[in-house]
Amino acid sequence: MGHKTMQRLIPLAALLMLAACGQGAEDAGSDGTGSAADSSQSGDASDGPTVPSDQVVYQGMLTVLQGVERDAAELCGAVAESYPPQCGGLPVTGWSWDAVEHDEAQGVRWGSYLVTGTFDGKSFLLTEDPVPTSEIDMADYPELQYQEPEIGDPAEDLSAVELQAIADEITAEFPRYVYGGWADDQNGVALIDALLVTPELEAYAAEHFPADTVAFSSMLKPVE
Repeated sequence: MGHKTMQRLIPLAALLMLAACGQGAEDAGSDGTGSAADSSQSGDASDGPTVPSDQVVYQGMLTVLQGVERDAAELCGAVAESYPPQCGGLPVTGWSWDAVEHDEAQGVRWGSYLVTGTFDGKSFLLTEDPVPTSEIDMADYPELQYQEPEIGDPAEDLSAVELQAIADEITAEFPRYVYGGWADDQNGVALIDALLVTPELEAYAAEHFPADTVAFSSMLKPVE
């Protein structure tokens, strides 16, 4: 990922910074005049589906953005350093820009929110109304603050070049879930920053690489 245009985001610090910047900005799109595209792609999150007891519910503090040419709002991991910002990630089902405070410029809409929902294999399905991070006391959500990934005992001693190749491959294979990866030569693992660590992602790492040579950090975490 190019260093000049993208940055690794530690969720808590990055989201607080984004929320602070947006707090003083003029709220765009708050007059409720949403486009036809909004109503066709988004439902009312308050009428969210009933979640089966065996289905995992995830929660995270994330940037949500919808670009001019995007059909749906998306959860973002890394955000391009531009104005308006640019990013892409996991599509969100049930999102309505009319229902949340957000910024807008050049047809791009975005904001920073606490999101709660499930994953259907293709998109993130809201099960609760999103809450702007500017309205949240982060002390109430210690489990969502950034934590270093758990690192095991790698089965093979790989070089930094080999570990970076693993990180690059996973990033390329799962662009909607993974937003960064690099070699941790000291611990002998490829560190992967992900929006969501899905079973598919874990299975791919287990099948293609030596045991415990990949360590994941997820922005969306299961609700206990």
